[in-house]
Amino acid sequence: MSPLLDVQHLIVSFGSVSVVRDISFQLFRGRTLCLVGESGSGKSMTAFSIMRLLPRPGRITQGSILFDGEDLGVLSEKAMRQRRGRDLSMIFQDPMTSLNPVLRIGRQLMEPLEIHQGLHRREAEEKAAELMELVGIPDARRRLNDYPHQFSGGMRQRVMIAMALACAPRLLLADEPTTALDITIQGQILRLLGRLARERDMGVLLITHDLGVVAEAADDVAVMYAGELMEISPVKEFFEHPLHPYSQGLMACAPLVGNHAGRRLPSIPGMVPLPSELPEGCSFRPRCPHASEQCLQEPPLVDAADGHLVRCWKASA
Repeated sequence: MSPLLDVQHLIVSFGSVSVVRDISFQLFRGRTLCLVGESGSGKSMTAFSIMRLLPRPGRITQGSILFDGEDLGVLSEKAMRQRRGRDLSMIFQDPMTSLNPVLRIGRQLMEPLEIHQGLHRREAEEKAAELMELVGIPDARRRLNDYPHQFSGGMRQRVMIAMALACAPRLLLADEPTTALDITIQGQILRLLGRLARERDMGVLLITHDLGVVAEAADDVAVMYAGELMEISPVKEFFEHPLHPYSQGLMACAPLVGNHAGRRLPSIPGMVPLPSELPEGCSFRPRCPHASEQCLQEPPLVDAADGHLVRCWKASA
């Protein structure tokens, strides 16, 4: 089966500095791939690259992004605009800046339905109300007339999710889609996205730093650090047997049910390096408890165990 999304050797640069460094992965129809890592790892830049929405002066300097066999990198801006919202859609991280403050919520939800699906105003209004109900917004029809400032942060996030799902895209990119939601609504939204992925044969690329979200939503996991992919694995194998020291560190830092009160959680020392200040060899080497002299050489991403890929000399030995 051919992948819905096939990213190969992608490099994204700002001037002479690369923030996404030679990453390759595939996403298949009906599946959810979680892209995991700390802030500054390059997760959002990867999603912006796929949507061709990189902030200036960012640009793709190498690699290809194939969507259902079509190279998005060679499309004109007009052709790309036709695909955004209809075929590819994105839930942005900050709903405060993603909604137009001077337009009613209903108008913003109806616009993609009118443009991409050709619905008349009344049809678009009916569909917009259904989408609001789908993501758990009460009294949906009345609230179509409200402005963004009349919604809480969590409600605005749900509106953004409804907008992304409006035209039934084949590929959904979700950048921390449940950050502003309480735990109950978070679970409902994740289950909704998973169900829609299966029912609509939609691929979902879910960006998160929360391993709880990964456990609930993912079919596959890709761990990103300092602009590189460190590990790619089916989700069950990832939680049972993480191979990269960075993945193991993230696991150890996650709070557990039943954790003794007052007991400090372990942490990974140091910080993600700036793209302009990467260390020699393995980018995780300065923070790695298993670093050796061999780590002064850049490790490749290799298949360590039946499709479980890892970028680490020790783990792949």
